[in-house]
Amino acid sequence: MLLLTDQPRRVLLFYKNENKEVWNKQTAELEANKAGVKDRDINIESYEFSKNPELWKKWKIDPSKSFTFILIGRDGGEKHRSEKVVSHQELFGKIDAMPMRKNEVR
Repeated sequence: MLLLTDQPRRVLLFYKNENKEVWNKQTAELEANKAGVKDRDINIESYEFSKNPELWKKWKIDPSKSFTFILIGRDGGEKHRSEKVVSHQELFGKIDAMPMRKNEVR
């Protein structure tokens, strides 16, 4: 049986190829803080619009937007959504405030 705590957290990055600037900044922010990403068990997944339109629809991403960030918790629920770069401080703060994360740190 797969427990909720066995599932990693996920960051989903949706972007359009013609305007990758925000996606590049977001991936650089996460890469520069990969120890914190690893410590919080976060998988990062990127989806370009022309190659993954079905996922844009599934996650209700506005196709007129060039970038969307979504944080998915261990329970599979959406915890945060942004159309701007999310700093590692903001991301880690949101995760560290979650009850499941507080239990992990104990």
